[in-house]
Amino acid sequence: MKRPTVLLAVALLLLSSALISYRIIWLKYPLFPAAPEKVWQLDMEAHIKADQGEISVMIGLPYSHAGQIVGEERITSGELNFNLLREGPNQIGIWSGNVGPGEEVIRYRATIYMAHPRSSKAKPPKLEPHPASVGKTEQALAESLVKKWSKLAAPARLRAVAATVAGHWGEPPPNDQDLRAWSAFQKKHGRLEALLVLLRAADLPARPVDGLYLTENVTTALLVWVEVWTGQDWENLQPETGEIYWKSVSFLPLTTGGLPAVRISHGELSWVRWTLSQQIIKQWRIHFDRIIKSERFLDRWSLFRLPTEFQRTFRILLLVPISALMICLLRNIVGFPTFGIFMPVLMALAFRSTGLAYGLGIFAGVVFIGYAVRRSIDKLHLLLVPRLSVLLTLVIFSFTLLALLGNTFGLREFMAVGLLPFVILTMTIERFFAIVEEAGIREGIRTAAGSAAVATLTHEIIHFESLQITFFIYPELLFAIAAIQILLGRYTGYRLSELIRFRKLRS
Repeated sequence: MKRPTVLLAVALLLLSSALISYRIIWLKYPLFPAAPEKVWQLDMEAHIKADQGEISVMIGLPYSHAGQIVGEERITSGELNFNLLREGPNQIGIWSGNVGPGEEVIRYRATIYMAHPRSSKAKPPKLEPHPASVGKTEQALAESLVKKWSKLAAPARLRAVAATVAGHWGEPPPNDQDLRAWSAFQKKHGRLEALLVLLRAADLPARPVDGLYLTENVTTALLVWVEVWTGQDWENLQPETGEIYWKSVSFLPLTTGGLPAVRISHGELSWVRWTLSQQIIKQWRIHFDRIIKSERFLDRWSLFRLPTEFQRTFRILLLVPISALMICLLRNIVGFPTFGIFMPVLMALAFRSTGLAYGLGIFAGVVFIGYAVRRSIDKLHLLLVPRLSVLLTLVIFSFTLLALLGNTFGLREFMAVGLLPFVILTMTIERFFAIVEEAGIREGIRTAAGSAAVATLTHEIIHFESLQITFFIYPELLFAIAAIQILLGRYTGYRLSELIRFRKLRS
C-alpha cells in the first residue's frame, strides 16, 4: 500500500478522533449517545387568585450548572406573561399580568439530569457577615457558645454545632445564663436563623436552601435545609433536628441564600403542587437543550441547530456512507455480486416507505417482468436509448398498477412504490438481461440475490437508531468512514468468494 494513501487515511482518522475527543472531554458530550439514562421529571402546578390590579408570582426554578442539566422545559402561563430572572445564584420564573375573577392555573415542567453529586472541587465560599437583624451582643453570645470548638476540624465543628439543635452542648456545657439568653434568641429570630448565626460564629460558611428531596413523590410543601461548607464539600443539615444527611441523600435545590422559593404580590396562591418522577431516556436528549443554548463553536455548528423537519432527513443521510462502506466490503473483500455500486443503497432508502418485505417483493417482481418484456422486444433490435425508454415506461406503468392494487386492497405499501428509484430499476433490468444472456440465468439470479442481500443489510443499517443518533451528534465520524474507504480502495488481494471457489487448487 502506497505511503500517501496510508498518510491520508491516518490524517482523517486522527482528525475524527480529535474532534470527538474534544466534544467528549471538554464539551461533556455523552460517550454513548443512545445509551439509556435515568432522569427526573419535575412538574409544578399552581392555582392563583388575584386581589386587584396586576398580579406577580415568583417561583424558584432549577437551571443547568455543573451538577445538573435542565432540558425540555415547558411553561403554561394562561393569561399571564412569563419571564425568567436571575437573582444571584437563583433562577426565578415570574408570571405576571391581570387575571379574571376566577382562578388562573400556571404550570412548569422540566427534565432534569443529575450529572453527579455536588462537586468536591467546588470553589470555597466566602464567610458572609451576620444578618443586620442580629446585634453585637447576640453575635458575642454565639461566639462564646462555640469558642470551645474553635480548634476542631471543620467537619467536627459542624457536628458539634448540629448537636446543639437537640440541646447537646458537649462538655463543659454553657452556663444557665447563656443558655437562657440563647433560648430567647431562638424565639426572637427563629430556629433556622439561630442555627445560621451559630454556624457563622463557628467560621462555617452556611446558606439556607429551599427545594425537594430527589425521590419520586408528590408534595405541596417544599423542604428547607442548610448547606454547610466543611472545607472540601457542602454538607446538608436539617435545621429542625440537627440531622446531617448522608451523602447518598440527594436534593433538588430551587432557591438558595434565604430567598423564598414561592412569592406572590397582589394575589393569593390557593394551591401549589410539586411532582417528581423518574424516567429513562436516551442521553442525546439530555444534551439537546444544552447544545441549543451553547455558544461554543462546535455546538453552534451542530446538526441540532437545523430546523426539526430537516433533522430526521440528515439522521438517515449520514448513514449512507456506512452503507457505501458495507458495499465496498461485500464487493471487494467478500465478493458479493451486485447490480452496480449504489443501487442497493438507493433501494434501501426506498424500502423505508414500502417496508423491507414489500420492497424486496416489488423489486423482484418488477425486475423479472421487465426481463420478460426486454427479452420479447430484443427481436425488434431497438437502439439503446429507445429501448431504455420502453423499459422506463414499463416500470412506471408497473408502479401505477401496484398503486391502484394497493388502493383497492388497502395495502398502503403498494401506494408508496413511487419512491422506488425507477431509473435505477430500469438500468437493473437491462443489466439483468445482459448477465443472463452472457452467463446464464443462474448467474443473473445470483447477482439479483446479492443485490437484494446488500440492500437488506443497508436497510437495517440506516434504520439502526443508535447508529443514527451517534452519527448525528458526531458527524466527524464520516472522516473515519472515509479513511476506511480509502484503505479498502487499495486492497488488491483475494476475495473470500474466490478462496471458496478455487479451494480445490489449494489441495
